[in-house]
Amino acid sequence: MLKMLKYEFRRGIFPLLIVGIVIAAIELYFLISTLTAHADHSVIAVSLLILAAFCCYLFVLIYGIISYSQDLKNKSGYLVFMAPISSYKVIGAKLLSILLTGAIIVAVIFGLLTLDLSLAYSTYDSIDTFYDFLSNILEMGGYSLGGVILRLLAFILVFLIQFFMTITLAYLAVSVCSTILQTKKIKGFISFVLFIVFYVILSVIASKIPHLSNPGPNATFMEAMYAMIPQIALYFVVMVASYIGSSVLLEKKISL
Repeated sequence: MLKMLKYEFRRGIFPLLIVGIVIAAIELYFLISTLTAHADHSVIAVSLLILAAFCCYLFVLIYGIISYSQDLKNKSGYLVFMAPISSYKVIGAKLLSILLTGAIIVAVIFGLLTLDLSLAYSTYDSIDTFYDFLSNILEMGGYSLGGVILRLLAFILVFLIQFFMTITLAYLAVSVCSTILQTKKIKGFISFVLFIVFYVILSVIASKIPHLSNPGPNATFMEAMYAMIPQIALYFVVMVASYIGSSVLLEKKISL
């Protein structure tokens, strides 16, 4: 599995380099703006970096799905899926490479944002004022800044589970269509439609499941997590079931 992981990671190096160049350009823009004391451009640069983080999420998600679909379509699938390891390890390597790629991007962007805010803090006197203003606004609404951060952490954890649930669900849709339609050219479009159907059904089910509690604005991390346990459990079960289903179809039903 380690060799498969290295292969998956190497094949994604070029797109990752492009992402790195874009992030480096934005960071250079921020540094020039801040060192020359152009606050408006510094704000724009930080906004672009945050936007880049969202675009990177879409990139990792779409690239992870497309690479699996392309492997089933192209001759490279013979090399990948006919390797002397189980289909569980093949798909596991793909998911793990996506996790590592995403972790690298997140670590880089988070590190840059931390350094940028530190530099802005030492350059612009208004940072303290803005922090106090934000805290006062939250307190007026019955929120504390610490409570908001803890709830954000809970959201991020659920988001990661839902992220990999989305990828494995897409893998399942692609695997089902590859099993039924085999070499039909329309299977790519049908896979997309089937994935949308799967996702809509899952979203409806998740929305109907009540939270275990209604945490207040100053809820702790554990209280916020406790409220979302049913949704987290649903996403986790679907993620595991989709992973197993894709692996079984790949090993026993799909003809490359």
